[in-house]
Amino acid sequence: MQNDDELNLSDRKKQILLSAVEEYIQVASPITSSVIQQKIVKDLSTATLRNELNALEAMGYLKQLHTSSGRVPTSKGYRFYVNQMMGDIPLDKNVLEEIHALFNKRTVYLGDMVNEIASVISKATNYPTVVMLKGFDKLIIKNIKIIPLLTEQALILIETNSGIINNTMEANKSIPQQSYIDASNLLTSTFKDKTVAEMLKDMPSHKQKMENEVKEFSTIFDTVLFSLKSLTERLSQNGNITAKGEIKLLSIPEYENNPEQAKKVISVLSNPDEIKEVFKDSTADNGGDVSFKIGKEIPVEDLQGCSIAKADYQVDGESIASIGIIGPQRMDYAKIASALKFVVGEFQNLKELPPANKKEANKDE
Repeated sequence: MQNDDELNLSDRKKQILLSAVEEYIQVASPITSSVIQQKIVKDLSTATLRNELNALEAMGYLKQLHTSSGRVPTSKGYRFYVNQMMGDIPLDKNVLEEIHALFNKRTVYLGDMVNEIASVISKATNYPTVVMLKGFDKLIIKNIKIIPLLTEQALILIETNSGIINNTMEANKSIPQQSYIDASNLLTSTFKDKTVAEMLKDMPSHKQKMENEVKEFSTIFDTVLFSLKSLTERLSQNGNITAKGEIKLLSIPEYENNPEQAKKVISVLSNPDEIKEVFKDSTADNGGDVSFKIGKEIPVEDLQGCSIAKADYQVDGESIASIGIIGPQRMDYAKIASALKFVVGEFQNLKELPPANKKEANKDE
């Protein structure tokens, strides 16, 4: 994503710009020529350094908030920084250890996964995090169980190649428990290795065969189909969007003294349509698996003072969830990219159902 200006930057200008952006990310104070000279390029004279900073400002990478103040990076400056650092993202061991520790209590239920991803990343990065579950109907079925409960309901557990889909359905008391076991076995043998979408599409055509097997199956399968259709419609309607850590905005310098701007960002985080617009394009920078949108690159106007880091959690080449971190343009891009890459990797481990998590929880997804 290099532009002509980036290609024309001298090595010295690149060094100064990268160092200036890094310094501002760390201290959140306007960059002065004296600070850069003391900390970064001690061999340059003050006059030469001032000329270089003036040139970077003229090119749109830096800007002065006030005539007598230091400079801060612009969206263009942050974009240059991201383009340069994305090729080799350092891994922050402290962040990775914290994320790994939180995953020791992981869940395999997809509904819980969405909440846990958001909570884990928000805690690790200290920024608001949004997760949008998608591709639900493309998951591949491995096993199906229907478990009658004491509450005149039954729990549907569909083990897929990326965790378990769980939902409740009405249960007919007159149907013996063995029929639910037999129905589970028939559903598994019929739809194993097919997608959820294929099961929803093909189940009506299998109904006659099921009626011939056991009379009660027709009632069970009608209820299963209705329950899964309702779940699919609910997920497709709002994308199963979860946002965590919105309150963290108020502790960030850019928003601490500007609550009105924080309110705008929080409002977007609670609007499914605007979140979908943000997630619409998940193409990663430099062909990697983490992408950044900065300033006016973000399609939602109220977020154009921010930066957004995004990554997709994929299973067998299909995107199951999009993960986004929203913060000020002065965000720690390397730390955030590291956290996203590691969390996506950790969730790959949730494909297999651990023995400790083989619980039959009676909760809606």
